[in-house]
Amino acid sequence: MAKVQNFNNVQLGSFQEAKNKSPWCGDALFCNESEDYFICAVSDGLGSGQFAYEASKVVMDYIRENHHEDLVMLMENCNRLLLNRRGVVLSIIKVDYKNKEIIYSNTGNINCIFYSLDGILTRTIPRRGFLSGKKLNFTTQHLPYKTGMRFIIFTDGVDLQSTLQKAIMRENSITDVIYAVKKIADFKKDDTTFVVGDVFK
Repeated sequence: MAKVQNFNNVQLGSFQEAKNKSPWCGDALFCNESEDYFICAVSDGLGSGQFAYEASKVVMDYIRENHHEDLVMLMENCNRLLLNRRGVVLSIIKVDYKNKEIIYSNTGNINCIFYSLDGILTRTIPRRGFLSGKKLNFTTQHLPYKTGMRFIIFTDGVDLQSTLQKAIMRENSITDVIYAVKKIADFKKDDTTFVVGDVFK
């Protein structure tokens, strides 16, 4: 299902679909905005089906209640909750309005791309591994941004081919981006989540 949400300082478009139209989607998404920041988290439970769904739900439920925590603490606490559960890969970005920076933490193969108004593309480097309750070291990246920046986050159900690079550039509307990417997504391959957001502050 595709949708567009308007927050105070961010317009967000997203779509999510389970593999082969299963009732259980192993991907999960949470976004929220406060006066000082916007946060977006995307998780992907390993494999697919009910156990992947339940593992992702545990992570997103925790982030929903504790999104004020710094990102390393969020990652560590989500990791602890997954002991004896299906593993999860997770990416979180926090748009810090006061300091004009993106704070990013990740483990696993969820992709994150940033576009500036002047056409500069920045790809984050995914960190190997997944949350499973085992000890991991988490870090954050800090990236400066300017008003008008666009971010893209997507799970491995989306193959962002080079032919789509123009479609997701900043000059196209969020609705157009969602339509273009959804048109080529292979929902038989894996659970799929795609998020695009424009930051106006």
